[in-house]
Amino acid sequence: MTSHPADLKYNFPGILIISLSRAVERRNTLARQLVGFGLDFDFMDAVDAHDLTDHDYEIYNRRRRRIFMGKDLYPGEIACMLSHRKAMQRVAATDRPWIVLEDDVVLSTDWPYVIHALMARRDEWEFVRFFGDGKHATRLQRRLVPLGRDYWLTRMSTSPGGAHAYLITPSGARQILRCLRYTATPIDTLMGQPWKTGLGALSVWPGLARENGKFPSYIGNARFASTPTTTGLERTLYYAANPGLRLVQNILKRGFYYGHAPSDHWHRYRMQADRPPVHAHP
Repeated sequence: MTSHPADLKYNFPGILIISLSRAVERRNTLARQLVGFGLDFDFMDAVDAHDLTDHDYEIYNRRRRRIFMGKDLYPGEIACMLSHRKAMQRVAATDRPWIVLEDDVVLSTDWPYVIHALMARRDEWEFVRFFGDGKHATRLQRRLVPLGRDYWLTRMSTSPGGAHAYLITPSGARQILRCLRYTATPIDTLMGQPWKTGLGALSVWPGLARENGKFPSYIGNARFASTPTTTGLERTLYYAANPGLRLVQNILKRGFYYGHAPSDHWHRYRMQADRPPVHAHP
């Protein structure tokens, strides 16, 4: 059961939507849903891949990407990274948490309720990503904080991609911005790598936000191909470097997840013993 109280905006974060200025249908589709929730929001014009300059590419560690991944980032991935950096800079300059959405996201009707519940637990997180795909539901997650209505703030054992919906504090934004000074990693992948960002791989279960399959990706699906496109020495180095990178990342992923297990379990025990249940807006 879902309701939309008249005071829904109370203590609600700002909402920033990353969207190309020409994406009229995407904007209207998401705007209708947020208006239906009774929420205010701002559009932020995304960086267009067709307008990238040499200066824009200065953020990109091309050599590392080609050696360790066997191919370049696509222009759309660079534009996406720059767009989220622009959003993070805006968040970092404020004194309150913000929700950042991409314009092709579809939100659960319970999503506003869960945001309220998270805002009542602001000491528990700096960065929370929202997923809603079937794959997310099967990923190993440790329940940390009950949010009501059978929702939980969780720690994820994997490092999933996806930057379509997240809640972030100014301090969290500043930590990600430090990683975006010079990087070879797509923004959605970086967000799932706590060993780089210093932020927990936190999400909410069950899922609340999915990408709208009605709209094709501006980046395209070619980026998911595993076949290397480099040649010569770079291609040779890739076959040695890539397996090593994947091994290290798997160790770090598992290390962060299982390494936090004792403190997570103890924190949950103390929290349940010392605190009354969370009562977000009904």
